[in-house]
Amino acid sequence: MIIIMKSNRLSLFELIDNTVDLLIKNDSIYYNIANDIIQKLETVLYNFKDDLVDIHSRIKSPNSLKEKIIRNKLYKKYDTPEEIIDNLSDLIGIKVECRFNNNEIEIFNAIKEKFNKKSPNGLFYNPEISNLYFDLKTPQPQKQKNGQEIYRIDGKYIYENTSVNFELQIKSLVNTFWSEIEHKIVYKNNSYIPNPQYIMEMLAAVRSNLLGIDKILQLVNDQIQNFSTRSTAEPADINFVIAKLISDTFIAKMSESIGFTVDFKRICDLISGYILNKYKDLPVREAQDAFLKLVDRLNEIYARDIQWEKELYLEGPYIGEDKFCQIFGDRLITYMNTDYDWHIFFLILFHIESDSNNLESFKNFMGTIRNVYSDKRLYKKLYEAFDENSADKIYDEITEFMAYTLSASASLSIIDNMCTKEKEVSKLIDETISFIIDSFSSYEEFIKNRKKVQMMMLEKWSLD
Repeated sequence: MIIIMKSNRLSLFELIDNTVDLLIKNDSIYYNIANDIIQKLETVLYNFKDDLVDIHSRIKSPNSLKEKIIRNKLYKKYDTPEEIIDNLSDLIGIKVECRFNNNEIEIFNAIKEKFNKKSPNGLFYNPEISNLYFDLKTPQPQKQKNGQEIYRIDGKYIYENTSVNFELQIKSLVNTFWSEIEHKIVYKNNSYIPNPQYIMEMLAAVRSNLLGIDKILQLVNDQIQNFSTRSTAEPADINFVIAKLISDTFIAKMSESIGFTVDFKRICDLISGYILNKYKDLPVREAQDAFLKLVDRLNEIYARDIQWEKELYLEGPYIGEDKFCQIFGDRLITYMNTDYDWHIFFLILFHIESDSNNLESFKNFMGTIRNVYSDKRLYKKLYEAFDENSADKIYDEITEFMAYTLSASASLSIIDNMCTKEKEVSKLIDETISFIIDSFSSYEEFIKNRKKVQMMMLEKWSLD
């Protein structure tokens, strides 16, 4: 005989449902509180605007609330939904996201300095900033269960004679990325794992690599500031860091795709130099943002498939800004799929510069070359010595011959010279113009003796 038992729902789920209902009912209140906290923190941390990435907020989700009530056995500690909500330290989560690990303690100290009045309940506040109270007596950073440290501050927001709890976390970009990995793989993963120690060791290795990335980013940041403010510091260190990041990203992808790798360290150096040349005149903050975006870009590239054996293509015909760019650009396009060094160079460049428009990336690249070799501002002395019409014709002759000369050998030294010897290139242009001015008094005389100029340029422009 089968006995059918009547199923009664566990009482704890009644408490959980009622608590979730209370959370949903007050959702708009919590949302407004979170926004107000963010606005006040933005004012407090105004002096850190160059180091702040963003300030985020989140309200505890219904599913997360249910899971926490069960995991922490809150249904045993409290009898009503109101008690659970009132004692939920992270009902509202605020995350101050900063650039580097060392920014975390700087931001914490700024908050501690600003909120320096102690209230009767032991929390700290600022008389000029309403509603906000922080527990600043707890030592920071706090040690987590996983052994890692975190700047985590409990806070209260006083709203209509009631207090709403919030949790403030201060995290660098690297620590944010790490916490997301750990949260998804370990903290929120209830699957049975046969060898958890192995997983933890792998995560520890990831953590170690991320700390190394933070140091690299800090180095990049410091070098950009030195370089952008025209200090005596050389950009060699940052060039090495960028080249290393490019190499580490693409050499792994090459091995995955074709089963072996070739030595393209020089290509990585050249692309790094090209990037430095491209962004060298940006203001400090814009240069910092550009290089941090480059790091994000390389992380995106690492997650995709790269076809090292496929031909590269441009989405339409290339039209150069001047005759130099047209001749030079057309020649480089022919090298793109016939010389593997150039193929790797442009493959990497196109992945870094654009997801969908190789032609636009190529135009930008040629624009940077033009700034070094054929910008008319470099030929100012020519226009001062000859009338504009004659100067234009001589300029066309010089730059056309220069384009053929530089691109004839298909050597990557073309880019090397552009990226690392810009002053030398400018000097050679100046010497060529001086030779013309000293030797010829008119365009017609220049044309009669153009071979002399070409021979002089062939001798001078051996830049390898």
